Amino acid sequence: MPELLLVSTTQGFDVRDLVRALERQAPEGVTVRSAPGLLAPVRDGDGFVRDAARARGATVVVVAPGGPDLASHALLTVEGARSVGLPVAAVVIAGPGGADQRAVVREHAGAADVVELPDPQAPSSAVAAWALRDWAAAEPEATSAAPGQVALAPYSAWEQHPVPDPRAAGRGAIDPVLAEIVAAEGPILASRAYALYNKASGGKKLTSIARAPLSSAAYRLRMAGRIEIVRAEDGAQGEEVLRVAGSPVVRVRELGPRALDEVPLDEVAELMERLTLAGADDLKRAVLDTYGLVRLTAKADEYLERALDLAGST
Repeated sequence: MPELLLVSTTQGFDVRDLVRALERQAPEGVTVRSAPGLLAPVRDGDGFVRDAARARGATVVVVAPGGPDLASHALLTVEGARSVGLPVAAVVIAGPGGADQRAVVREHAGAADVVELPDPQAPSSAVAAWALRDWAAAEPEATSAAPGQVALAPYSAWEQHPVPDPRAAGRGAIDPVLAEIVAAEGPILASRAYALYNKASGGKKLTSIARAPLSSAAYRLRMAGRIEIVRAEDGAQGEEVLRVAGSPVVRVRELGPRALDEVPLDEVAELMERLTLAGADDLKRAVLDTYGLVRLTAKADEYLERALDLAGST
């Protein structure tokens, strides 16, 4: 039986009225469920919501409150669903606020519909037209990768724009830009995030003087609950990794504009595990091929060896 799974991007956000509205208006035979997040544990069972949803063949509807974090939360959930083969029919933006954020969601939602829901407690008229459409065709089914290969989520690179010099700018100027970088590219090595900011400010080399205020900004964002930091002593890579609070710990993505050693080590390790399941033999070469790289340099070989050790320890 077809299923629509409504996934909320914000903990505690009440989607019961929307569930009831969709149950009334969705095509006959469609089951409507809700979940507090793709990585929420399954009730009375093992595993996560996303795993149970895949087993049931569900189609995801992302429900995100309007506001300053709308785009990062909604698009991370969309990418998280697609990365494991769950089709996304729509992103429902609930409530007022975040006009700029809404535009970003519309630009990057791909084949998913973007539905405005001004009043979450009165959703019937707002969702009627969408609920009656052929939602099952909103997004094509994920295609299987060739033997020895895995499908990667697209890499969303931060769009550089002029920013103030971190050595002179105040926290009010640095913090929102760093949060923007992490929302676009997280999980991201702290060194890459700081280098992106520094380059956008016109800096050539990330000196310790430029790095210090950026590092302070990261810890302020963590204290505010906006990002999470994997501390150096906890990571095999020997440096901090930044990600949006509540977002997946690992996201296996295309290489994008990153150098190989700018990919978080646990992301490479997870890719190796998936390649193993896909039947790859030479994992180092398989990683290079997956990323579109050719030469196995001494530096790359050492880095991939560390990823193999990490994959073997998990």
